[in-house]
Amino acid sequence: MMLLVLAASFVAGGCGRKGDPLPPLRVIPAPTRDLRVFQQGGILMVQMTYPATTTSGAALGGVDSVQLWQLTRPSIDGEAPQVEAAEFDAAAEPLLELRGAELAAATSGDRLQFQLPLTLPLPDPDQALVFGVRTTKAQHSSPVSNRVAIVPRQPPEPPSALTLEGTAQGIRVGWTFDAPTEEDEPEGFQIYRRDARVRGYGEPVGSMPGDKRTWLDRSAQFGQRYIYTVRTLATKVPPIRSAEAGEREIDFQDRFAPPLPARFVALGERNAVRLRWERSRADDLAGYVIYRRDPGRDFRRLNDDLVTGIEFIDRGLASGVKFEYRIQAVDRQGNESARSQPVSATAR
Repeated sequence: MMLLVLAASFVAGGCGRKGDPLPPLRVIPAPTRDLRVFQQGGILMVQMTYPATTTSGAALGGVDSVQLWQLTRPSIDGEAPQVEAAEFDAAAEPLLELRGAELAAATSGDRLQFQLPLTLPLPDPDQALVFGVRTTKAQHSSPVSNRVAIVPRQPPEPPSALTLEGTAQGIRVGWTFDAPTEEDEPEGFQIYRRDARVRGYGEPVGSMPGDKRTWLDRSAQFGQRYIYTVRTLATKVPPIRSAEAGEREIDFQDRFAPPLPARFVALGERNAVRLRWERSRADDLAGYVIYRRDPGRDFRRLNDDLVTGIEFIDRGLASGVKFEYRIQAVDRQGNESARSQPVSATAR
């Protein structure tokens, strides 16, 4: 028992001893791993995730600058050569640095995006441009990012005559593009959409092959204002896109009638007629209105409240009398379908 007490006293005494002060931790941003560079018209777009951690994995709390480095090499049969990290580190030169207001303007959420203008016409022979970024914090630079190589091309012509049409299935985007021959058809077209309150476009929301001129945006939501543009795609890897085909805005409101229910039938019963149908395919269906025509009279509405099921029994009818019925679907916005063709039954 005494040995245990002495040991505990020794440990407790050791806890109070102060060692030599540790040097302050160096705040070094972790290297960027997702640098992207692609061509849109006469500019190169540079994108990356905003740096968030240090090389040790701790939260970074922002950076002081973003430095873009560039290495130029002759292309090989029009393709970019492989450049190793050691060659890039030894030969790349700083191209630009974003700080302060410029850095803030290039930041949107957790993304950084900025532009590099190209000098057109492009030099001959083709030149490969290899890019990498370093970020700095408290005068410490990150390791170089992943390297991205691109051979700029003469950009394709953008589409023209952009049109938007709201439909019950979504927003139909149309454009024109005049290719001299079938061989001159582009690789394809990419469609971009943004909320009217948002500043810039993200990734394309749709794409179509080069011989198509329309696309239906089925993901558009009623009650939203959208802005669209379309770009011509010359190559997919790396992406070489045209400038924008202008912009068009649409206020996408639900003004579309729901489809009629199918298989509307009337069955005569004792002093009643039973009506049955299949449900309307409208996603926002509110219910149905039933109309009846007595012999020698016009159709009149039977139900004050919408019928939400797929059956309705019209009771209290005179036996041996033939009645005609029509049905109409109504959605939650109050849009009404056309009335169905009449069906008839005789109450027993």
